[in-house]
Amino acid sequence: MTNFFKSSFFSPKIRINKIKNLSSLNQLKTEEGFTLVELIVVVMMIGILSSIAIPQFMTAADKAKQKEATGIVAALIKAATAYQTEYGGLPSTALQLSEYAKFQKCGHADAATTGGPVCKNATPVALANADTSFVSSSGHYAVSFQLATVNGNEEFQVLANPNGTAYRANGSAVTGCYAPQAALSEVYEFTAKASSESDGKGIRTYRACQQ
Repeated sequence: MTNFFKSSFFSPKIRINKIKNLSSLNQLKTEEGFTLVELIVVVMMIGILSSIAIPQFMTAADKAKQKEATGIVAALIKAATAYQTEYGGLPSTALQLSEYAKFQKCGHADAATTGGPVCKNATPVALANADTSFVSSSGHYAVSFQLATVNGNEEFQVLANPNGTAYRANGSAVTGCYAPQAALSEVYEFTAKASSESDGKGIRTYRACQQ
């Protein structure tokens, strides 16, 4: 049995198979891992994809924040319309609007400067009766409304500007107006274009219905 084991183990056929197996292992070792060029290519691809995806994500996030302002502006316009229909005049204070819609603001003392970071954990409070401006409960928008005379007719105008240290220059404003004499109302969203564009992001002014 011993002679059989020795002859079988050291037979030419087995030795050839062992040599083949060793060459296969060496081949596998040479194929493991990435080369420096491959790593550079992968890093470059990740960088290119990030440069495309991150700005798109930020734009989408800012657009979602803008929808809060759009909802507030639209609600103020509807409340002003209801007030004018019932009383024949336009409202000028939060007290007059509160009959048709309830609004809340960020109650933090630094809401107008810091915005979202301090309003995040602050408890929203109701508007005071004489309020004509306030910071939204999220802190992302500074909202104000006024009565203005345009082409001899009175209008109710609303403005929501991006608010807060980080968001003021990057957010997009929303305006609204209601002109009962001309039976016109509008809610306008500014775009995410550069602030140098007339419809771009950043701080804006009131827009009249009758332009």
